[in-house]
Amino acid sequence: MRALVVATNTTPPGLSDEVRAGRHQRIDYLELAQRLGTTHHDYNALRFHRLMQWFENLSRFDICQAMAVARLAKRGSYDVVVSLSERVGIPLALLLDRRIRHVVIFHHGMSRQKLRLIKALKLQRRWDVIAAISCAEADGMRNALGLDEQRVVALHTPVDVDFYKPSQPSTGREAFIQSLGLSHRDYPTLIRAMRRLPYIPCHLRVGSTWVTRRGGHEKEMLPPNVTLQPFVHPGVLRQCYEESRFIVVPIRASTQWSAGCTSVQAAQAMGKPVVATRRPGLREYLIDGETGVLVEPGDDRGMAEAIEALWNDLQRVVRMGRRAREWMASNHSLDQWLDRVEALVQQAVCSTSHL
Repeated sequence: MRALVVATNTTPPGLSDEVRAGRHQRIDYLELAQRLGTTHHDYNALRFHRLMQWFENLSRFDICQAMAVARLAKRGSYDVVVSLSERVGIPLALLLDRRIRHVVIFHHGMSRQKLRLIKALKLQRRWDVIAAISCAEADGMRNALGLDEQRVVALHTPVDVDFYKPSQPSTGREAFIQSLGLSHRDYPTLIRAMRRLPYIPCHLRVGSTWVTRRGGHEKEMLPPNVTLQPFVHPGVLRQCYEESRFIVVPIRASTQWSAGCTSVQAAQAMGKPVVATRRPGLREYLIDGETGVLVEPGDDRGMAEAIEALWNDLQRVVRMGRRAREWMASNHSLDQWLDRVEALVQQAVCSTSHL
């Protein structure tokens, strides 16, 4: 079996050296390519034209990459292509040789625009396996596209539990809480919640490795207990998690049901409880009441109450953090994810229902 792994990002130079040195978490697509004994294709292999890049940023589809991968897959006699995002998976569905199997991972599967496009072009017939990053999204896509459980599966995102692990047990007495990330964050609700809790210090690290946009906090007047901190390298980010009493992940209500899952997973792997917004996908990434606390979207009062209750219960912080670490290591490790994707690739190759 010859497989080609397609990643929708740029691989920085020296990344493998940083991973080996323990300064960066393992990368899913690099690990998957190694597991499958193959190569990967990413933005490094492309030459971007300004007009096309503008259109791709507007449409959120990687058309140039899809064209390059389609040519490479046919020329290299690959049996299966694994698209790690629908950004490339959707346009590639139109371009890939029908004899080549196609597995695609959807990160925003309940987007109304994407679902309309898929149904209009009948793209669901072009994928052998669709993997959604939550059970809720897998169910939603099955219903919307009229597919069965073999064609649409749940595949939760992984966390490198060997990189994100506490260096020492938490005391629950850390001096501040922290919120990190950028994608679909609802920082205004968190800021309003923190105004109700002037005695609890909160650090905001608004940034992302994957997206560039405004964080939504810019128009808010920050109270004295909320401070902006710079976005940092993963090696430093790990320390930021460890220095926090717990982590808050506020998410806007949208069709991006699992937004924030990476931060939620990393925090729990570091032995930290999480206060997060209840979304259909994100709620699967923590155990409400055991590894974290879920609050309703836009409810600053409810968020303040959850933060205050956890802040004032040190034993609960320690207990939930310990359970969070155990749960991440047992259920969401990168190696478990690799096993699952490898099985899905084998399923696609062996399927007799290829269209």
